[in-house]
Amino acid sequence: MWHRNEGSSMGRLGWVLLTLPALLSQISVPAAAQKPPGLSVGVILSQTRPISDQDIIPVRRNDDPVELTVTTLRINQTDPKTVITQVCELLQKKPLHGLVFADGSDQEAISQILDFLSSQTSLPVLGVYGGSSMIMADK
Repeated sequence: MWHRNEGSSMGRLGWVLLTLPALLSQISVPAAAQKPPGLSVGVILSQTRPISDQDIIPVRRNDDPVELTVTTLRINQTDPKTVITQVCELLQKKPLHGLVFADGSDQEAISQILDFLSSQTSLPVLGVYGGSSMIMADK
């Protein structure tokens, strides 16, 4: 029924199949071919002094552990409807890991709008200037 030669060839095939994954895991891919993990951040500027995109986007170095993608959005109005609509349109166009918001107003309502957006989208939102950076009372 079974010949000795067939059994030994099956044994060799089984051994190759068992050791192949271990051998392949030892092969290293050149560092240039490996892409670093990415982080996508939206920067929203509202009623701030003119800032160029070059000032916002950091210079990429080869040894950076994370590849950073910055998407900028400039809005002129800070009413709740406009801010929410503009941010939702931005999120619809490009998936983001977080938002940075700077506005030139001193309206505390902006921080409340950003808190609402963060709670609804589960994205971290960082207010860095103006009303967006105001500290809200504990809830």
